[in-house]
Amino acid sequence: MPANRFGMRFLLATGVMLGLLLGHQEAHAKRSPEKVFRGQILTSDKRFPTSAKSASAYIQKLKKNKKTKFTEDKKTKSWKIYVAAFFRKPLNDLEVTVKLYDVTTGRRHLVNSFEQYTEGRGQTSLISHIKLEREYFGVNKKIMITMETRKTILAQGTFHILGEEKKHSGKVDFTEE
Repeated sequence: MPANRFGMRFLLATGVMLGLLLGHQEAHAKRSPEKVFRGQILTSDKRFPTSAKSASAYIQKLKKNKKTKFTEDKKTKSWKIYVAAFFRKPLNDLEVTVKLYDVTTGRRHLVNSFEQYTEGRGQTSLISHIKLEREYFGVNKKIMITMETRKTILAQGTFHILGEEKKHSGKVDFTEE
């Protein structure tokens, strides 16, 4: 009988371990990009993918594309930034307000805002792109981007725009003209 009790304990322990392992795999399989990136706006210099073989493969692709520092295109004097926003809760509207703040000094200064239309109500994410122009944003700035609806922030993120500042000679000419 004692040997049988040992066998029962072993089977019970194995069953518990197997249950924990399967539960972990099941929980891992239920990870979705919307849950992993909830409330975040990811930025990239390349288009974000729109699909993958599995949810975990899609999450890996998003993480691989994610970038937070962008160098200015010297020809156009601008930055093209791709965004993937994952809302805190499903959207109950047909549009979101995108706001861009300069947070370089630690204080929020609204630089630009615009409306972004969506495919429909209930949407949980949005993939798009924005173009920032040097004339309005300057260079070497930290920018915070938010997506809001009815003054509720659905997602936010930060990134840096980098470029060469204008060089001044330091010479002043006081001649009258």
